[in-house]
Amino acid sequence: MTRLDRNLQSDVPQSVNNKPKSRTDGGGATLSQLRLLVALDAMLRAGSVSGAAAELQMSVPAASRLLAQLRAHYADPILIREGRRMVPSPLVAKLRRRVAALSREARLLLSADRLPQAESGLDRADPPSALVPFPEAPRLPLRVSEPTRAEGEPGADTLLRRLDGADDSDCPRHRLAAHIARLSGGTGPAPSLSASQARDAFEIVLRGEADAVQIGALLAGIQQRGVAGPELAGLVAAARAQRPGPGWQGQAPGLDWPVYPSPRQRRPAWFLAAARLLADAGTPILLHGFTPQPGPVATLLSALQIPQVETLPEAEAALDRGGIAFLRIETVAPQMAALCNLYAVLGMRTVAQIGLRLLDPLRFGVTLAGVPFSGGGGLMTSALTHLGDGRLLSVLSQRDVAQATPHRWMTLVLSGAEGETLTHVPPSLTSAPEGLPPGYGPEAMLTALWQGRERDPGVTAIIRDSAALALMALRPDQPFATHQAEATRLWEDRAGRLA
Repeated sequence: MTRLDRNLQSDVPQSVNNKPKSRTDGGGATLSQLRLLVALDAMLRAGSVSGAAAELQMSVPAASRLLAQLRAHYADPILIREGRRMVPSPLVAKLRRRVAALSREARLLLSADRLPQAESGLDRADPPSALVPFPEAPRLPLRVSEPTRAEGEPGADTLLRRLDGADDSDCPRHRLAAHIARLSGGTGPAPSLSASQARDAFEIVLRGEADAVQIGALLAGIQQRGVAGPELAGLVAAARAQRPGPGWQGQAPGLDWPVYPSPRQRRPAWFLAAARLLADAGTPILLHGFTPQPGPVATLLSALQIPQVETLPEAEAALDRGGIAFLRIETVAPQMAALCNLYAVLGMRTVAQIGLRLLDPLRFGVTLAGVPFSGGGGLMTSALTHLGDGRLLSVLSQRDVAQATPHRWMTLVLSGAEGETLTHVPPSLTSAPEGLPPGYGPEAMLTALWQGRERDPGVTAIIRDSAALALMALRPDQPFATHQAEATRLWEDRAGRLA
């Protein structure tokens, strides 16, 4: 049991002697009540009382008292325990964005160096938003076609009448309009695009020949009805067609390992150590993701001396030298990266986020990935069936990235052109790993573990089982326990130092 869990294990007091009384007369909020909203925002972002206490620089008991006051004020549980985590109540889920926007604006107002400069008496700053940019960096511009019509080009009404007759000889925007119209479906359930239709639609987008409105309509139309396997396959095929080069030409079979964590993810990326472990043992590993911002991924990439590269030839050269590389997806697939960055505009994930996990830039043919949505294994299997090649091991128990969770059951789905296999892996730990000891960050802890100066059974189990997942993706005919034993041997036999 972690220290965080112990802090939350006991019931939080439902009342305190000095709790604030809820205002029912429509009067203004008091200073103490505004303080409660800042605390509520911290708890929602941290997902725990102890995490909020650390962010607010107060003790856990003090943060617990604030939670009790929030519960008394709203007559609502605010945070509800589900297993080992705390989730917001239905009431607080509705208030979440408004609370986040209020807290963000308060932080901006208290940061003088970030206050917007007024020009001509007008404040030109954007209004506060609860949406988190994806990623937290300036977004790549998505190339689109000019919205103006050439002389003689048919107008919108004429195009709509001709949609059903669109074929390969029509202009790209006309064909894309036909694909979008098919998503509406008229009466009855909305149909999905076929793999060939989706590929044509996304090739138009990725070549920069689509109108900006068409791009939003295509993504929203697919997402609203639910992504289908042929549509995902069409996107991946279109993205792969944009990528130059023959693919991996090395001797050893390699592993594609996507790294697309949520911007809110703050857990250490221990799986990167598993990737380094396997690379040192002779398995080429290509990690790919957005250019790492300061955080869990960037910290351990540096500690593990994993080179960041920007082109496929650079990636192959890095694999030849050291067996591992992190490929920045913005440079090798800029239009796909720009599509994913529309998360900040649309406020939702789209098929583009899923497609990056099947991109396999060097065409290894074997991928290990986390799936950011329920039921993802079946969707991935359907997509690979339509693509006709490739193998993917999806870790359904971990969102976004393929990192083992040795303290709880793991559900694995092995997907391929021939179908899928479901595997349930029992926990190897009796409780969740402890938090890092005082004075240790992820980089310092990993360096000490690698060099044998420290022992941490929890972190070691995550690294070992993450390596076992990778071995299972490469050799799916063997049971997980066999891969776990091999990963244990690789960890015990590791050589060299990080620094």
